Amino acid sequence: MADNVANGKTSLSSEEVIVRAVPFFSTEKFKATSQAGRTATFEGRPPLPWGLLLLTVLGFLLFIVPGILMYVLVIRKRYRFSNLVVTASPTAGETEVSISSPPWAAKLVTRFLSALPSLAAPPPPPQ
Repeated sequence: MADNVANGKTSLSSEEVIVRAVPFFSTEKFKATSQAGRTATFEGRPPLPWGLLLLTVLGFLLFIVPGILMYVLVIRKRYRFSNLVVTASPTAGETEVSISSPPWAAKLVTRFLSALPSLAAPPPPPQ
């Protein structure tokens, strides 16, 4: 599965971005697996569609073989762990945030980037 990469800039320090990322993604069904000063890795599973679950249960109820095939071929393959990696790189007066995530977590990543404070407007030049 290809990963999506989202980038943003903030006025926070890189350590503060990581500190904010840990509780944010941990409350959204991700589990923090590693954390360093500038990176944090989270592990999560995609949500399963109700239709797949219904077809699997129906397969088990009507015939055993289709239910087993549905479970082995579809659900086990789809319900694997995916990584979400938050990287913060300090630059001159700002921090660049890069988040690599699975496609199903794109809205969550967008919410996190929008929750970070934006860059302060530069002071006007002296006259």
